[in-house]
Amino acid sequence: MSTEYQTGVPVGHVATPALLLDLDALERNIARMAELASGAGIAYRPHAKSHKSPVIARMQLAAGAAGVCCAKLGEAEVMAAAGIGDILITSPVIGAGKIERLVQTARRAAIAVVADDAGNIDDLARAAQDANVGRDVVIEVVIEVDVGQGRCGVAPGPAAAELAERIAAAPGLRFRGLQGYQGLIQMTPDFAARRDASLDALDRLLETAEQVRGRGIEVAVLTGGGTGTSVIDAARGGLTEIQPGGYIFMDSRYGGIEWDDGNPTPFEKSLTLRATVISRPAANRAILDMGYKAVSSDGGLPVPIEAPGATFGFAGEEHGELTYEGACPLEIGDAVAFWPSHCDTTVNLYDRYVCIRGGAVEAVWEIAARGRVQ
Repeated sequence: MSTEYQTGVPVGHVATPALLLDLDALERNIARMAELASGAGIAYRPHAKSHKSPVIARMQLAAGAAGVCCAKLGEAEVMAAAGIGDILITSPVIGAGKIERLVQTARRAAIAVVADDAGNIDDLARAAQDANVGRDVVIEVVIEVDVGQGRCGVAPGPAAAELAERIAAAPGLRFRGLQGYQGLIQMTPDFAARRDASLDALDRLLETAEQVRGRGIEVAVLTGGGTGTSVIDAARGGLTEIQPGGYIFMDSRYGGIEWDDGNPTPFEKSLTLRATVISRPAANRAILDMGYKAVSSDGGLPVPIEAPGATFGFAGEEHGELTYEGACPLEIGDAVAFWPSHCDTTVNLYDRYVCIRGGAVEAVWEIAARGRVQ
């Protein structure tokens, strides 16, 4: 490991571009979500797609999390290999090769996976039965219900109940429950509008659960929600667990939403980007060593911290630009910090977190599930 990342190195000596993680803020965020969930009598299963780190997953489990969510099979494989024992894969796993990998992962950890298609359920059942030679393997299946996202999921109501019957009758599978995630509303700035949309989505999920129970099938798990609706979901009741992800980092988009009827968010920004000025081509401009390869832009531009009057723009794959209305106060070698606009996709660009406490490096954590998109 480079001396620029060794324990005790001042943050100003860290090589850039760098992804810095404030450990004090991270630990407080983890504790506050645990308190929110326990106070409401609801479980929480944080989404590892945000951090992609078994180290952080273990911290969340130690704080009381029921398990973790993974967006992709590849993420789940990394978590299971690291000893994370209870995983929900929140996207369907399709194709013989991936299903075989799923079965192998189920030998290491308790695995549940969402499904919304009868053919996929049949494929999962055949693979689970084949794997039962010499050792029992049971794959738990959660039906995804489209509660308004318009992405994956069956329509609320009878369609989900029919799939639940199919799962319950399939050897090697166990019906676990329903997932209803409304990701489109997590960043809705107005709290009242976000609450109304969240409650509408939850009503669709609860009505579907009643349809399933009406066929004599137990619905053990109702899972969904996210960081932006966590306080709403916890207060409303109905879900057995929530799936917050970005609460541990709180990127700039989350910083712009109302929280709980105007109360301040209980979570802090813990993740920052650090870049260095490498050129001063004009009196009002500075060029940084942070371009498209070092910060995602799907959520908008990163936000400069403590750089009043500066506007950031991309200047290529490796370069960024700060432009000032007047004279630029920065010199070559100066560092600039940013809030990322979308933590999940920015984290996926880096190999490591540089963990900071008290202005110095305390640890370096591998982002082990980075790039596991399959």
